[in-house]
Amino acid sequence: MLYRHEYQSVSRTLTSLLEEESVSKLVIVDNGAYCHWLLELDNPKIEVIRVQENAGFGAGHNQVFSRFEEHTGHFLICNPDIDFEKGEVDKLYQFCLQGNIDLAVPKIVYPDGRLQHACKTLPSPYQLFMRRFISQFTSSLNQDYELHSADYSKPFFAPSLSGCFMLVSNKAVRDVGYFDTRFFLYLEDVDLSRRICENHRVSYCPDSVVVHESQRRSYRDKRFLAYHIISAVKYFNKWGWFFDQQRKDLNNRCLSKLPRAENNMPQFTRVEDDK
Repeated sequence: MLYRHEYQSVSRTLTSLLEEESVSKLVIVDNGAYCHWLLELDNPKIEVIRVQENAGFGAGHNQVFSRFEEHTGHFLICNPDIDFEKGEVDKLYQFCLQGNIDLAVPKIVYPDGRLQHACKTLPSPYQLFMRRFISQFTSSLNQDYELHSADYSKPFFAPSLSGCFMLVSNKAVRDVGYFDTRFFLYLEDVDLSRRICENHRVSYCPDSVVVHESQRRSYRDKRFLAYHIISAVKYFNKWGWFFDQQRKDLNNRCLSKLPRAENNMPQFTRVEDDK
């Protein structure tokens, strides 16, 4: 999904996706219809959906769900700042087919190779607001939330997966519904993940690796910070601020079965995530 993007800023993502055998159709949502260069693309794999009004991350992807739900078995949600070696999506797709997985993310790393914590437990209000505003004091708070002790060489279940790059089955989308459009930006992926994992198989895939140049806009732009806060309020209004039994159950399920790294020590340096 694009919004006022220049071709140069997304060309590596487009190239990576077009080279994958398992990607039969590359659908680009032009939110706001600002990317006029899309009209010049000439590739039979590419289809462009131009949306006149930017209604947000979830609403844009819902356009794709709605248009192609009769024609595909899986949807790959991919941010425009992702790239990867040829075959990485194919690995993720085969992982889902062989394991009957309905929602999965690969290992997502920064350009320098550090791990992004794309797999998390479901956040409490305390965790979410503390790590966003006073993160220098929340190192221990993030150990379980960001699954620092997980063995990332093995697959495992996590109830919250990053929407920057996720493969979701059409079956799961049909069962639980589309992205909740109340979330303009941020936490729409957490909301969808928890709805899917309640009755479907969800897993981290260690064999597929993609690179994500995280923008971290809410740390640099007050407008995006406002989006983040508004989405957090809407999320906890929907699921519960302090009494959320499903959150407790899903987090316990994750932590009780989590494969632990040797000596139970984090394997990667922690970096704050923000898509």
